[in-house]
Amino acid sequence: MTVALRGYVAAVLVLALAIGAAGFSGSAGAQSARPSAHPSRSTRLVAPRTTAVQDTRYLTDVAKADPDLATYVQQQGNVALKAMLTDGTAFCAFLRRGGGIDNALLAVVIGAKGVESETHLPAEVATFNTLEAVALLDLCPAEQSLVPSSVRSKIHRLGRALGPPST
Repeated sequence: MTVALRGYVAAVLVLALAIGAAGFSGSAGAQSARPSAHPSRSTRLVAPRTTAVQDTRYLTDVAKADPDLATYVQQQGNVALKAMLTDGTAFCAFLRRGGGIDNALLAVVIGAKGVESETHLPAEVATFNTLEAVALLDLCPAEQSLVPSSVRSKIHRLGRALGPPST
């Protein structure tokens, strides 16, 4: 993995996380934090329909983008794969439901924190940045239109850095 690739992943959603999750600092903040706006909270949360090929591409790209997540998969096996795929599809669903990127990010962090004792998903900002950025590339590219243009340009650079799907 190149330093540039790690830099793209780290920068993709940092601004959005800084704005949306500024109140999320440690475990105490996680328990009391809630998304601030719920314009369509009653709307059913629907994950994107993905194929096995999309899922595999997503998991492969996540591992390429962040070696720590590749190590996590080696240590946790299927639990890790399921946790990462759930995180990515949940982010897409929250983003699609409305409320903006900040609320989608925060909702995913809260959900992940709630099951961390089972999944052991690393709870670092870089982890969530990687999972969500790659989800926008591989699982729900149509939702890229729901994020600010500055985020979209960083996601496109990440996609170029990850390269074309392997065949």
